[in-house]
Amino acid sequence: MAGVRDRDGRRLDVTPRSVTRSRPQKTATIVAAGIVDRITAEGLGEGDPLPPERVLMEDFNVGRGTMREALRYLELQGVLTIKTGPKGGPAVAAPDSRHLASTFALLMQFAGTEFRSVIEARQGLEPVTARLAASADDAHTVEALQESVERMGANLSDWDTFLDENRQFHDLIAWGSGNPIFGYLINSLHWITDGTVLGIDYPLRFRKAVLEAHQAIADAVAAADPEASEAAMKAHMDDTLTYFEKRYSNVLTHKLSWEHFGGA
Repeated sequence: MAGVRDRDGRRLDVTPRSVTRSRPQKTATIVAAGIVDRITAEGLGEGDPLPPERVLMEDFNVGRGTMREALRYLELQGVLTIKTGPKGGPAVAAPDSRHLASTFALLMQFAGTEFRSVIEARQGLEPVTARLAASADDAHTVEALQESVERMGANLSDWDTFLDENRQFHDLIAWGSGNPIFGYLINSLHWITDGTVLGIDYPLRFRKAVLEAHQAIADAVAAADPEASEAAMKAHMDDTLTYFEKRYSNVLTHKLSWEHFGGA
């Protein structure tokens, strides 16, 4: 694995950090980790090309099969895109919460997880993020939340806009907490809990209720009131579960499938 250098010729250490393991890592996994280290060490961003496959094979001292396995793994994780043709090759991508949602769904399927469990997880997490977002007292978050509420209100009859703004609002709260783990977790869970893939509908009356809830949360965050923000988000999440219990009790017991959330 020696000999990997950045664009300025500096040698990069791509040896994985020592971790106690019950079995050795596959070579392709080690190479994949080395490529990620290289991307971060060189400060590469979305769209930046990586060296051609043959150069990467030389850099990491591995064969074509191992390198292609490593690249394919990173492509599945959303780290790379791979274009074919004379001007093709690997390029840096931007993994997002959909990739995490897909992984969650895969794990949930093996665990026999019901749809209700994901909603209950959001019930526990989202009031905390609202409290933290209010404590952060960030002007950008406050402005973005109000803009989201206004867009939803102006397009309440538009199904796609409602879903987009609903997701965006909760995403803003989660990232506004200042903790990126909450940001990725909440957004990933939301891809699953909007429930549309399972046949859940959101009639206009429910959309209006969501709009009112979002406004109450946005107002509490704008007032930098952690307790009120937490309480408003808890009420919103409780009302959502109540709606599902009344209208879609059969969906709440539905076992989650990877196929429904990006796995196939």
